[in-house]
Amino acid sequence: ASSMQAHDRSLPLPYVLRLGEEQVLSRWNMVRQKLTVSREQCKVAVAADGAALLLSTGRGPTMWRSRAASEWPCGPWNALYNGQVRVIEDGDQLSLDCNDPDDAIFTCHVQQQQQQQQA
Repeated sequence: ASSMQAHDRSLPLPYVLRLGEEQVLSRWNMVRQKLTVSREQCKVAVAADGAALLLSTGRGPTMWRSRAASEWPCGPWNALYNGQVRVIEDGDQLSLDCNDPDDAIFTCHVQQQQQQQQA
């Protein structure tokens, strides 16, 4: 399962996604809604193999950054344009507002579920 948490406690989060599920994020997921953020800015989905995917669907780019240990505390913001997809890793952050990426940040937490095999 994957979960996303916003950095504002007033939003009904976290969103928890399981295999095959997706969550649309839009201006309505922001505390301060902005018309520069699309009604469907991006989708976060969990693929059949458990990978968390970010698909940018907005007019403006969806921003993302890595939380890799080598880039502590955070790497630089990167743009993901409409139709582009990337795998997001545990701790990666995404932002809906390309004009002010620090305004609406979501953090992805990837949890691999253990599958039991029968002998």
